[in-house]
Amino acid sequence: MKKKQWMTGLACALCALPMTTQAAEMDEAQNVVTTADINVTAQGYEKETLMTPADTTVYTAEELKKTGARDVISALKFKNGVHFTSMGPDGQTWITGNAGTNLRGIENGTLVLIDGVPASFNNVSHLDMMSLDAVERVEVVKGGGSVLYGSEAFGGTINVITKASYKNTVRAAAGDRGQRDYAATIDLGKVGVAVSRSYYGKTGNLTDRMGNLKINGTQTPYMVGFGKSRKDHVNLTYKINDAMRLSYTYSGKNHSIHYNDAAGNILKYFKYDDDEHFANFSYQDKKGWSGSAYYNLRSISNPDWFIVNPSTVEWEKSHHRHYGAEAKKVWKDDVSTTLVGVSAKRQTYVNQNEKYRKYLESDSVLKPYAKFGPYGMNEYALTASYDRDLSPVTAAIVSMRQDWVNSSAGDYSAFLPQLQLTTRLSRDSAVYASVGKFFRMPNFRNLYYASSVMVPNPNLSPESGWNYEAGYKYDGKGRRFTATVFHTSVRDQIVGVKGSDGKSYQTNAASYQNTGLEMSYAQDVDAHVSFNTGFSVGNPKRKYKAGQDFVRALGRYQLIAGVNYENRDLTAALNLSYWGDRGYNGTSGERVTFTTISGNLFTSNLHVAYRFTPELTGTFDVDNLFNRRDYTNSGRYYTVGRAFLVGLNYVF
Repeated sequence: MKKKQWMTGLACALCALPMTTQAAEMDEAQNVVTTADINVTAQGYEKETLMTPADTTVYTAEELKKTGARDVISALKFKNGVHFTSMGPDGQTWITGNAGTNLRGIENGTLVLIDGVPASFNNVSHLDMMSLDAVERVEVVKGGGSVLYGSEAFGGTINVITKASYKNTVRAAAGDRGQRDYAATIDLGKVGVAVSRSYYGKTGNLTDRMGNLKINGTQTPYMVGFGKSRKDHVNLTYKINDAMRLSYTYSGKNHSIHYNDAAGNILKYFKYDDDEHFANFSYQDKKGWSGSAYYNLRSISNPDWFIVNPSTVEWEKSHHRHYGAEAKKVWKDDVSTTLVGVSAKRQTYVNQNEKYRKYLESDSVLKPYAKFGPYGMNEYALTASYDRDLSPVTAAIVSMRQDWVNSSAGDYSAFLPQLQLTTRLSRDSAVYASVGKFFRMPNFRNLYYASSVMVPNPNLSPESGWNYEAGYKYDGKGRRFTATVFHTSVRDQIVGVKGSDGKSYQTNAASYQNTGLEMSYAQDVDAHVSFNTGFSVGNPKRKYKAGQDFVRALGRYQLIAGVNYENRDLTAALNLSYWGDRGYNGTSGERVTFTTISGNLFTSNLHVAYRFTPELTGTFDVDNLFNRRDYTNSGRYYTVGRAFLVGLNYVF
C-alpha cells in the first residue's frame, strides 16, 4: 500500500471516533490578548519578549482558536501586520501557494518554521494544513530573520511550535456549505496523537468572467468555482526523555477547481492532491546544547480534463524533499549570552507532466511526456550571535551568518550581519533598534519549471536586501502597546516578466521597497472583558529596471480589532480585519504596472463557546459575519459568503 494511502487510512480509522479541530478547553482558556513573556524564535534562545529587539508576538493555540479557525493561516489573518491572501474557501493553497501570509508586504518573504525547522517548499507556507489541535503556540517575528534562519526570511518568520503532550478530547462539528469537522487528541503517556479531518462543499462561481474556453470549437465564456474539499491531519509526538523528542506530522488535502459557464455547469475540471510529511528528532539539554535532524516531503498530483473530452487528461506530479540537521550551543553568564550554530540541508525536486498543447481548447492533444529533475541544492551555514549588557538597562546584540549554497545552477555564498540595541525605559517599557541583511535563494520552480505560461531561468541569482527598524514596547498593568517603524529594501527580486509571446520569464529584474508603521494595543478591561486593536500602514513599491520609477505594490494599510468576553462557562470573541487601498502588480514588457483592486477586504468571525459540564463544551462559529463579497486574491477571486459551524467537544 502506498504511503499516501496508508496515512489516509490511519486518519480515517482514528477519525471514526467523534473528533475535534478546535477544542475549547475552557480550563486552559486565556484572554484573547494574552501573550507570552518569553519567546525563542527572535534570538534563537529564550528571551523576554519586552527586551527582544524585534516586533515579536506570541499567540497561544487557545487564543488562535478564538478566531474560529481550524488551521494556523485562518487564525493569523486576524492578526496585526499579517497580510493574508487566498484563492478558494477554507484557506486553500495550490501548487505555488495562493493562500499565504505576507509580513512587511514582501511576497515570498515569510519563512515558516515547524519547531524551529524550515518547512516551506518552493516558498509555499502550508500554514493552511497546520491544525490548531497540534499547536502549542505560534511566534511571529516581523523583519528580516535571515541571520538566524537563512533564505526566505525577508519580511519575517512564523514559528509553529507543536505540542509535546495532549489531553484526551473528541469533537464533532457541522455547518452549512458542506462543512464538517471531526478530530481527536489522545494522551498515551510519552506518546501523544492528534488527528482530524475536515470537509468543505462546492462554492459555485467565485469569479467574474475569466476569459474563453474553446469547447468543441466554440468560444465559451468561463468563470471559476471550487468543488468539494477535504483536509486530513495527523500529528504524533513521542517524548523520549526530558531532553529528546520525536515528532511526525502528516497533512493531506484534496481540492478541485471547476471551470464553469455562467449557469454553473462544469466545463473543465482540475483536481489537486497534496501530501506533506514532516519528521523531526529534537534534542535540548540544560547545558545549552540543542539540535534537530529532520526530513520533509511534499508530493503533489493534479490531473485536469475537459468534461466533453474526459479521455484526454493533462497531469502533473512532483516530489519535493528537504532534509538536514542543525546544532547550536548557548552560553550564558550574568552579563552576556553567546550562541554558535551550524546547519546542513539538502533539497531535491522532480516534476513529471504531460500538458495540453493548447490548454484552453477541449480538442487539444497532449504534449510529449516531460520530466524536470531530479534537481538538488545543498546549503550549509554557520551562525553566531553575542548578546551583551552594556549597562543595567541597555543591551547590544551582534549577529552574523555565513551561508554556502551548492546547486545545479551554480554556487552561491552570502554573509549576513546584524546589529540590534535595546534599552529598558522602565520595568514595563523598552525601546529598540535593529539593522540586518537578508537574502533568498531562487526556488526550483524559478530555476527549472517550464509550462505553457512560464519560462524558467537556471541563471537566476539570489535576492538580497536590508531591513531597518526601531520600536517601542509597553507591557504592564493589563495593557500592551507596541509601535514599530521600518524600512525594507530588496534588490535583484525574482519576478516573472511577460514577453511578447504572453509567457512569463523568470528574471532578477525587480527592486522592492517598503517603509511603514505598525501599532497595536491590547487591554484586559476586567476579569471578563479584553480587547485588542492594531493598525499597519506602508508604502510597498517595486520597479523592474534601473532608471524606471517605483510603482505601488499590494495593500497600503490594515486595521484589526478583537473583543473577548469570558464569564464562568461562556466565552465569546469577535475578530475583525480590514485591508484597504489594495492592488497587485502585473507586467507590460519590462515595465511593472499596478492595478487597483475594486473594494477592500473585510474579514470577520464570531466565536462562541459554552461549557455545559466540566467535560462537555459546545461551540458556535460564524465566518464572514457580515456576508461580504470581497476580492481575496489579485482582484479576481471573491470570498465565500457567510458560513456557520456548530460543534461539541468532550474531554475525558
